[in-house]
Amino acid sequence: MAEMQHFKDVSYVSANIQVHIGLDRFSQQFTEAQRWLGDRVLECCKPYMPHLSGGLEQRSYVDNGGMQVIFPGPYARFQYGGLVMVDPITGSPWATTTPKVLTDRHLQYSSPTAVDHWFDTMWADNGEVILSGVKQIGGGG
Repeated sequence: MAEMQHFKDVSYVSANIQVHIGLDRFSQQFTEAQRWLGDRVLECCKPYMPHLSGGLEQRSYVDNGGMQVIFPGPYARFQYGGLVMVDPITGSPWATTTPKVLTDRHLQYSSPTAVDHWFDTMWADNGEVILSGVKQIGGGG
């Protein structure tokens, strides 16, 4: 015998029923929205990224159909953290063979718009517009 539960505006019957909802017709829209999201995140991050040589910006890319935005490290990790890292013995930031340790000194960026944690800053400034675009492309905006 099936168990029945009632909630506001809904009655739920516990039984051996399977429901398949096909979303295949939305697949192309979702794929396009995901690609657009990845591309947009990368482009919107660029003004906030360090630009001393432009290498970080040039090497960053979108992967996995827009599901990943790659800021290649370890350089990107160092820049994103925003703190100077040094050799624990010599105190030099130019150490190449020993693991570096964090200091409490902040990095100084050459670009006035560059910041540490650039994704967070970009999202605070552009997140609503990006989400609106994703919804529009995905069919829900």
